[in-house]
Amino acid sequence: MRAVVLFFLLISVARAAPLSLRFEHLGVEQGLTQESVTSIIQDKHGYMWLGTQAGLNRYDGYRVTTYKNDPSNPRSLQDNYVQAMFEDAAGQLWVGNKGGLDRYDPVARVFTHVLTKLSVTGIVDDGKQGLWISTPDALRHLDMATGQVQVLPHADDHIGAMARDKHGNLWLGTARGLELLAAGSTQFRQIGPPEHRLENHLLSMSIGPDGVLWAGAMRGVQAWRLKEQSAERIALAVPPDLADVRVPKLLHDRDGTLWLGTFTDGLKRRDPVSGRYFNYPRDPQRRHGISENQISALYQDRTGTLWVGNWYTGADYVDLSSGGFERYTEAPGVLPSIGSSKVRTIAAAPDGKVWLGTSTGLSLLDPLQGRVNFESNEQPHPGGLPADQLMSLATDLRGRLWVGTISGLAWRDPASGRYTPVWLGDDPQARSVQRVMVDREGVIWIGTRLALHRIDPQTLAMQTYRVDASDPDRLAGRVYSLLQDKRGNLWAGTENGLDRFDPATGKFEHYRHDPARRDSLSHNRVHYLYQDEQERIWIGTAAGLCLARMGEDGKLHFRFYPPGNGRAPDPIGAILADAKGRLWISTTAGISLFDPATGGFKDYTSKDGLLDGSYFIGSGYRAPDGTLYFGGLDGVTAFLPERIHNNPYAPPVSITDFSVFNQSILSGAGRSDVMPQGPVYQAKALSLSYRDAVFSFEFAGLHYADPQRNRYAYQLVGFDPDWVSADASKRFATYTNLDPGRYVFRVKAANKDGLWSSEPVSLEVTIAPPVWKTWWFRVLMVALVLGGAWLLYRVRIRLLVRQKQELEQQVGSRTRELVAQKESIEREKDNVEAAHRNIALLSDIGRRITANLDSEAIMSLLYQQVHALMDASVFGIGIYRPELELIEYPFAMERGKRYTPYTRSMREPNQLSVWCINHAQEVFINDLEQEYSRYIASLDLVSGADNMGTLEDGSLPTEPRSLIYVPISVGGQVRGVITVHSYRAHAYQRIDLDMLTTLASYVAVAFANADSYRQLRDTQQQLVEREKLAALGSLVAGVAHELNTPIGNSLVIASTLEDKTVEIEALNNGSTMRRSDLHNFIDAAREASTLLMRSLRNAAELVNSFKQVAVDQASAKRRQFNLHQASQEIVTTMKNTVRKAGHQMVLEMPDDIVMDSFPGPYGQVIINLINNALLHAFEDQVEGEIRMWAVQLGPERVRIVFQDDGKGIPVEHQARIFDPFFTTKLGQGGNGLGLSITYNIVTSLLDGSIRVDSELGVGTRFTIDLPMKASLAGD
Repeated sequence: MRAVVLFFLLISVARAAPLSLRFEHLGVEQGLTQESVTSIIQDKHGYMWLGTQAGLNRYDGYRVTTYKNDPSNPRSLQDNYVQAMFEDAAGQLWVGNKGGLDRYDPVARVFTHVLTKLSVTGIVDDGKQGLWISTPDALRHLDMATGQVQVLPHADDHIGAMARDKHGNLWLGTARGLELLAAGSTQFRQIGPPEHRLENHLLSMSIGPDGVLWAGAMRGVQAWRLKEQSAERIALAVPPDLADVRVPKLLHDRDGTLWLGTFTDGLKRRDPVSGRYFNYPRDPQRRHGISENQISALYQDRTGTLWVGNWYTGADYVDLSSGGFERYTEAPGVLPSIGSSKVRTIAAAPDGKVWLGTSTGLSLLDPLQGRVNFESNEQPHPGGLPADQLMSLATDLRGRLWVGTISGLAWRDPASGRYTPVWLGDDPQARSVQRVMVDREGVIWIGTRLALHRIDPQTLAMQTYRVDASDPDRLAGRVYSLLQDKRGNLWAGTENGLDRFDPATGKFEHYRHDPARRDSLSHNRVHYLYQDEQERIWIGTAAGLCLARMGEDGKLHFRFYPPGNGRAPDPIGAILADAKGRLWISTTAGISLFDPATGGFKDYTSKDGLLDGSYFIGSGYRAPDGTLYFGGLDGVTAFLPERIHNNPYAPPVSITDFSVFNQSILSGAGRSDVMPQGPVYQAKALSLSYRDAVFSFEFAGLHYADPQRNRYAYQLVGFDPDWVSADASKRFATYTNLDPGRYVFRVKAANKDGLWSSEPVSLEVTIAPPVWKTWWFRVLMVALVLGGAWLLYRVRIRLLVRQKQELEQQVGSRTRELVAQKESIEREKDNVEAAHRNIALLSDIGRRITANLDSEAIMSLLYQQVHALMDASVFGIGIYRPELELIEYPFAMERGKRYTPYTRSMREPNQLSVWCINHAQEVFINDLEQEYSRYIASLDLVSGADNMGTLEDGSLPTEPRSLIYVPISVGGQVRGVITVHSYRAHAYQRIDLDMLTTLASYVAVAFANADSYRQLRDTQQQLVEREKLAALGSLVAGVAHELNTPIGNSLVIASTLEDKTVEIEALNNGSTMRRSDLHNFIDAAREASTLLMRSLRNAAELVNSFKQVAVDQASAKRRQFNLHQASQEIVTTMKNTVRKAGHQMVLEMPDDIVMDSFPGPYGQVIINLINNALLHAFEDQVEGEIRMWAVQLGPERVRIVFQDDGKGIPVEHQARIFDPFFTTKLGQGGNGLGLSITYNIVTSLLDGSIRVDSELGVGTRFTIDLPMKASLAGD
């Protein structure tokens, strides 16, 4: 047992800052020039200025702007070591450094050196137009209006601090104590004894609102009650830890609280009402405590933020004007330690105390006395606190504390403090207590993972209601929360919904989430239950807040309350109400305030003073005085709801930058044409050119409580129809391509609590128009247009007179031209109509040519069409044979007579057909004698009688005068040539060449199709023959095997009979044969002859069946046949193959099905199916079975089923198995034609249908439906 005792009183001022403070940090990582912050001030615009040993920094909440000494710039800071800052009534910033005193000019952004070559340590105004300036050697007074400096020598070389009271007196803290410089005087007066002691060496001073001057010394603090010309020292009750510490900084905040910055012990705080001191030392375990114990600066800005500068890590700041939350954690601080973190449960204790169940023990918190008694369970002992993690606490009406852990239940005797365990079962899940509740009658209810227990407070007898999700009358699941409503009903929040318990029947009524109903429970995992004064039940679920209310229909209806700002709901831990009926809700993200009247949420996070991390389910308690407690991962949050307040100060907003084309006008040389001088936040207007098409405003709300939660709204009046909202991540507004004109940019900001600035900041933007859009340019243009119009009018009159004369002359000429043009247009019209007819005709001819697959028919059809289209006295088609270097003319006609096929050698270039093929170009000649030289050197091989070919009737060809040769090209290669000759000169026009070229393209496609068809037909014929040979091989193998048995038996019997005959002959010749020997021989001969006849008869029958099968398979002859007999004969031929493969085949068919069809093709189908099964179905499998049966479908059809129990066919292959060449065994015995041929035979010759059904791992079934009588005649 250990106790931590700390006395403190609740602060009486409702708006005072809470004791638990959360500091944010500003350091070198955020842009400060150096870690040692020596002075802090806020200017009239709201910017924070921080002086360091390495320069001056301006901070807007998001970005740091630095100012340093630049030896090359005489208008820069004199010295980087800043020691003091002050802003006068005119808004001028005065900077004291080790080089002197500087005044900052924000318009020119330069420093004016007022005092040089001295170290300025302090600056205080005199209440008029002057400044008091402390230096190591003297006190100086600067008249700001005239610039005159008055030096007041000081006996002590060290003035540690200065303060001016309301009477204008200047109080000085020196190494000898307190001194006074009365208003209007130049003489220093010592107050108190001038002793050189550490307690009297004053370093800092601050005058409180009550007029008391506080002074921090090298050791401890002093307090003086000021009078007009004197002071009386006040005796202080100073804690020992403060009496011996150096206090270099003091500050009174706006609530009158005194803050003390020490040299070694961090930050201290004095409550003005109770006079108590609270310590805020550096704690490495606290991320949001002060970062350094050596304090060097204190300042409170106008929005209530306290700034704490230190020597080694920068500055810390905290909002003192909002919040009100206190934190109890494992680490001691201004509030006592609760002994352990992770507070899962909170319960009432006697005398206003509070029980806290933590991860390692039980704490008893006395909030009035500030005392915590902690009982650890890490070392269990008999009668002591259970050793496991505490999950739930509740105090019954007899004062007993019931303690539920993850492994059991116990109760604590209030008199002896001993714990008595309560048995809940052997199952660890049954012992895991989730919630303990005491109802108004004193009954103790225990919710576990597997049951709900009722314990009688008198006898401690237990009644159990177990979980059974499948039983509608039983508890639905693990219990998270329990509630007894004002009507005595017991409600249980479970992991499977909300249950209402009826004690009369012992049954549970269930309420579940139903996605189809909007008025159902919002989520099935119910964490917490609370009933308000209006008997409404508020339900905290894993997906937010839900309300349950009884409707007029007598049924329970639910309403979900979504969080604001479009956020997803967070899991709820606990729900507590304040005196106003508002609900305070802990979640995994913080604590939210919900107002049932408006349905609005106000969210608080760790930045508002809450714990870091989530809050636990069910860990909530409201004390009798109204204090609310919520337990979480890092401790307990405690607060009085009426003392929770928002920051009441709206943020001043400033336009921090202006950019054109993403280039700031403040960087580099700037843009004097846009803003002549001064910072953007002081500018009233900006001027832009029409060329500045893209510009941006950057802005900041100068409120430092939580800059990242500040919000903004901006509007460019003249463009934006309404305000545009933005958060801290988008503090800029960009506009592009605006019309020239005058605009006003307005921006306002809200602090973290949503308080908006009353007046927006405005900046006028004027976009100058281009020259051609100015008014004077438009007036000039109008004048020029009017003058030009008058001049044109005069000129026009003269021209009209002249044109009238010329027009009369031109009318006659133009009339003649129009007549000629009309005739020409009519001729062109006739040509166009002819072209349209030819195009339609050529398209039809092309379709007919390409639809033909016979080369001779293609050439004959082409000749007929060309002869109809043009003068084709001679027509020929040459086929180019590059391997023979020849052009073969298989088809040539002259006046309806056909040429004997002839050839042209490619080795003779003086031939027009050779030139056409070699150059892949057309030959177009309308006068052979005059134009041949464009293509060949001579006409010897063109018009000579010996080289023009021979007609089939023996007549000689006629010499042509006009010729056209067109190449036939396929895929970029010349395959031949089309030749057309005429006996007339100029017989052809360009349209004839175009038509012939078009027909050549069609011919090329037709020849390619014909070649492809011929190759495909040859390949298919070869594959079909191969399939027939394979079937024949199977037939021969079957015949050989089946005949082998009867013939072999016959040979054995015959040889045996021969041996018997030789023996009987020997006996007869030796006269030793007996009658018994003869009888035995006769019996053996009779038996042998019987067996021999039977074997030979079987062989004969087999031969006859094989012969019939062979005959049937070798022909497509139609005949009547018995289906069972034909199938049996086919199966018999394949049995050996099936048996050798390790499988068996079963045939089941009726004997009375007689078909009139084609038994040969039918047998081919069955053999193909057997071979397909052996190849594909039984891969890596033995003892497979093939079954085949038939059933008659009425009088005209029969169904044959072929089935195997093999591995089956994948679904993606089933649609393609009848496709030609589709196989999964390519190169392994499959060619992809077996089933394709089967399909073709069944659907064409046999006039039936075939389908496949297959399942992987089960097998495959082919179903064949055939007519009893085929429709085809056969061979």
